[in-house]
Amino acid sequence: MNAPVLFNLEHLTERENADGTKRYYFRRRGQPLTRIHGEPLSEPFMKAYRACMEWTAPAAEAVEGTFAWICDQYMDSPAFKSKAKATQEARRRVIKTMVEEPLDPDQPAEKFGAERAKALTPEYIEILRDRKADNPNAGNERLKILGQVFKLAKARKWVPANIVIGTERLGVPKGGHDTATDEDLEKYFAKHTSGAAWLAGMILKHTGVRVSDLRILGLPNIKKGKLVFETVKTGVLCELPIVPELERALPRDNMTFLLSDLGKPYESDKALSQRVSKWFSQAGVEGITAHSVRKWRATKMAENGATEYQLMASFGWKDPKEARPYVQAANRQRMAQEASDKMAGV
Repeated sequence: MNAPVLFNLEHLTERENADGTKRYYFRRRGQPLTRIHGEPLSEPFMKAYRACMEWTAPAAEAVEGTFAWICDQYMDSPAFKSKAKATQEARRRVIKTMVEEPLDPDQPAEKFGAERAKALTPEYIEILRDRKADNPNAGNERLKILGQVFKLAKARKWVPANIVIGTERLGVPKGGHDTATDEDLEKYFAKHTSGAAWLAGMILKHTGVRVSDLRILGLPNIKKGKLVFETVKTGVLCELPIVPELERALPRDNMTFLLSDLGKPYESDKALSQRVSKWFSQAGVEGITAHSVRKWRATKMAENGATEYQLMASFGWKDPKEARPYVQAANRQRMAQEASDKMAGV
């Protein structure tokens, strides 16, 4: 007996054994049929399921010595494989895009990937950077990845030099994502009083999780009154208390808390991120993202006395420098108020 979808999990089928027990398989066109062992919705089961969802078909082997080839060698190197899985996936997407881009928009058949690595010059690196000029962070991310690719290529004598060295980064406006305000959240919840938009807002407000975690959190992560999960980006274990308001909001009939309009989990972090931004726009709040709510929560916690290491535990950060700006800003605000109070009556 086969079933097309189980527990709202795409591509999952079940087969019944002669003794009445069941076994489960991941079945998707173009992908090997894979049996998933374990109790449905358990952590081992979901880990195997997510691995199947993230599977990509092996790319055709690149010609040795080309830009695509040195990129493949980088992605097969210890320097790449030592990165967190989410970082690997993000870098792989960026590399794939660069490899497929044309050298000249007027000659779309001539791809960067097919060009001999030795023939590339710093000017080509600037071209790849500047094609993301409207998104400086993305342009600089390209530079960072290219720097690692050519560092490896030079060390293994595939190219004479790391041509990325000396290429200037794009200027980025200070501050990154805007930080949401209390008023922004009030408008959001005034507009969205139910459904996925309201639920996403509740989870973000009470946890500050990244979109990559928001997309996959669900019933298996509820343990003894806490949300327990390893962050996708950093692999840090987070154990976040579930406050009463969030407890009442979390659904108990879906494997993942958030489902799209089609009744399925969101297919990508980007899709969910864009959806959250759209929900804010619908509430009359422009320029606010899921990350903006994360920054709002971190700011609130710091203003209420949370230390760097407490913020690290709450937000899945590995380095204190990620929490430090919030604590420093809160301390400056507090000290300014204390200084002002000392002048009262003078």
